[in-house]
Amino acid sequence: MTCPWVFLCARIHQGGDNVTTVRRLLLTGLGLALVVTAVGEHFSRRAIERRVQSVAEGRRQLESQVRGVLGTHQQLTSDLAKERQRTQTLSAAVAERNTQLEKAVARIAEEEHAVRELHVRVATMQQRMDQLQGELAMAIQERKSTAKSADASAVELQRIVVSSAETPAPQGHVLAVHRDWNFVIVDLGWDAVKIGDTLSIFHDQELLAKAQVERVQEGVAAATILPQWQAADIHINDRVQL
Repeated sequence: MTCPWVFLCARIHQGGDNVTTVRRLLLTGLGLALVVTAVGEHFSRRAIERRVQSVAEGRRQLESQVRGVLGTHQQLTSDLAKERQRTQTLSAAVAERNTQLEKAVARIAEEEHAVRELHVRVATMQQRMDQLQGELAMAIQERKSTAKSADASAVELQRIVVSSAETPAPQGHVLAVHRDWNFVIVDLGWDAVKIGDTLSIFHDQELLAKAQVERVQEGVAAATILPQWQAADIHINDRVQL
């Protein structure tokens, strides 16, 4: 761009050219300048376009990356919501299981307590049965001793009285009263009563209660007092009649 002007200046200083030549040279220089300027602008515009395209491509890539990040974020948010729902479901299931386990443990504790109470009751009943067996044995021995020591004439008189009238129902007396277990021991054995018989218990002529025979041995029996027939307390030596 500088060379034509230098050449033009040299020609002017030399003074050997005419005005037309000068014009042509000026026009040529001006054209060259315009061409150079246009070429420079073209390359500058191309560079700017390339930069714009690069920026646009970078923007598109960035937008694509942003869309990918947003899609990943939405997927993670959806997965997190599903995991929270799953966690809540599992927590509810665990709470229900814990509740069922607590109920089962409480039920087992209650059953163990009931079993212990049953063991205690069985032991108490066994103790009562042992006591009853002892009392029955003592009553049998006492009955035998009383029978041996009885006066023979009184026995003969009793036989005469019994045979002179219609055979009465067997009668006896209360030997022992167990109010805790609601039964009595009477001096009527298997020759007079049997299991299932009902005994009436009197004091003088007053009916105190009725009892059902549960166990019978020689000379004695154990009978359970019937609650619906108990009108008053029973005492030893109260009269018993089948």
